[in-house]
Amino acid sequence: MTPTVLRPGIAPPLTLITDEADDVTLARAARRWAKPRHGRITVDPTPATVTSAFLARDILAALGRTAYAPTHGPVITAAPAWRAAACWITIDDIHQLTVLRAHLITPERAEQLSVLRELTGIHLILMVSGATVGEHARLTTHLTEAGLTGELEHLDEAAALRLFAQPAASRPNLPHPRSARQQPSITRSTVIAPARSAPPARRSLPDRSSQHCAGLLAAQNWLARHHATPTALPDRRDVELFLSRLTALSPTPEHTLDRIRGAQEGFARSGLTLAIPDDLTEAGGPGICTVPFTTDVAHRISRAVPGPTQVAALTALLCTGAAVDRLAHATVDDVHPGGSHLALPEPFTSEYDQDHPPPRVWYAIPPHARPYLQAARLVRQIEGAPGHFHLFSKSFGHRLDALVKEAGHPIPALDHPHPGPAWHHQTRLTDK
Repeated sequence: MTPTVLRPGIAPPLTLITDEADDVTLARAARRWAKPRHGRITVDPTPATVTSAFLARDILAALGRTAYAPTHGPVITAAPAWRAAACWITIDDIHQLTVLRAHLITPERAEQLSVLRELTGIHLILMVSGATVGEHARLTTHLTEAGLTGELEHLDEAAALRLFAQPAASRPNLPHPRSARQQPSITRSTVIAPARSAPPARRSLPDRSSQHCAGLLAAQNWLARHHATPTALPDRRDVELFLSRLTALSPTPEHTLDRIRGAQEGFARSGLTLAIPDDLTEAGGPGICTVPFTTDVAHRISRAVPGPTQVAALTALLCTGAAVDRLAHATVDDVHPGGSHLALPEPFTSEYDQDHPPPRVWYAIPPHARPYLQAARLVRQIEGAPGHFHLFSKSFGHRLDALVKEAGHPIPALDHPHPGPAWHHQTRLTDK
């Protein structure tokens, strides 16, 4: 890993706990103390392993990411596993990492832990239980060579028990992840052409009315913020971000159409016309080939796939509804640093070439999905990749089928590919 700091600040001194009696009470306290939601994890390294890849996978498992035996994809190797651990520690706001049986770590693992500490600023706690004099000496040598003994805090068993009994620090009230429910797949027959739309079966009028009203109010508020008038139209980028933000969390294509109709009315009241494609189904895009990216969806795919760039690729497919060949060309610079929006290349035509790339299509990313696009950027930052490097490299092609199976979540954009531009990119806002 390239030592590029992901979180500003200086890491706390390394804490070394010496448990000469090898008291099981202390190990149990360390395990109970681990609460990822409170920023703390405890790792018990897999026995009889020496390569650093296993320790990185143990850290991923402590973070709630499965990494030992994927069903369909390849096992994550050492370098990607350590990059993934650094990214998820940063994204999940983990501040303390306890490693049990630390006297058994190798020089390679000590070096990787040192780099991980430098990258993330994490408080690293190593517990030595029942070690011999020779094991103590070897550990000291390994830590010294890895640069971890400059500042060292020693704790005995009594002090360690007091540490593990400390109450959790105050943290934001994060949503608790639940088991994700299977989302129904979306077929082309579920969308009716806008000009001939009719109320679908079993849909109540208040529900459709509320969707229409939401679109109308969103359009009016957006126009007020952008000071848009018939003589001062906003940029296409802003229009695309508004439309994708309005529809990306829409539960069905019918809801999407109601929101768009409401937005059209809101624009019309200000003397503007929002012209949408005649057939949204053929165009695809936000609200048509997407699913609501809830905490349940986020929990499912981020726990099933340990690689941050792969999770981000699945997230982008679910949130944008874009074609795979568009997402495959997304670069590091195409993602906003906060993950709030993503730009993808417009479908290629004969008038564009390598020296004159096509314009971008803009997608707003829902709040629960943003950390995963940020994680992909962090991976590329660790790698030292330039801004034009492909963000989702090694996520598509022959790897995509395995990723989708691992995630276990339907992806409408794969079931209903649309080669042309997305509907919100074809939409035009005019003054008449």
